[in-house]
Amino acid sequence: MQNKVKKDFSLNKDLEDSILMFHYKMISEIRRKSKEIGFTSSQLEILHYVAEKVNPTMKEIAEHLQIKPPSVTTLVEALCKKKLLKREINNKDKRIVRISFTENIWKVFKSIKNKKHLILKDLFSRLSNEDKKEVVRIISVLNKK
Repeated sequence: MQNKVKKDFSLNKDLEDSILMFHYKMISEIRRKSKEIGFTSSQLEILHYVAEKVNPTMKEIAEHLQIKPPSVTTLVEALCKKKLLKREINNKDKRIVRISFTENIWKVFKSIKNKKHLILKDLFSRLSNEDKKEVVRIISVLNKK
């Protein structure tokens, strides 16, 4: 029985390590590709957050990224200069600044999606078709509630 517990622990540890390594590899590749299209990983995180939350405040973005508001201001300003984001100042309280997308963002999102697709395609090109089917099956099981 004790041997089975050790095997289970080892298998769980191997699985956890493998998933974390794969995640790290994906993040590293995305960061590398993001630099190719002119974004930092923090800027990409802001774009993702603005898409998810729809018109968040600068304060909400800072809290999400766990960085100080002046740092968010710098990051958002760079995205505003690229005409991807715009600031909307609250008329009643000038301290509240909401961030929203411009129309230019969709071209960038399409480019980012294409880069992610290429990264996955490259990573999974090492697998046989049978292995790819097995990965899809396993991920489907994990995604079920």
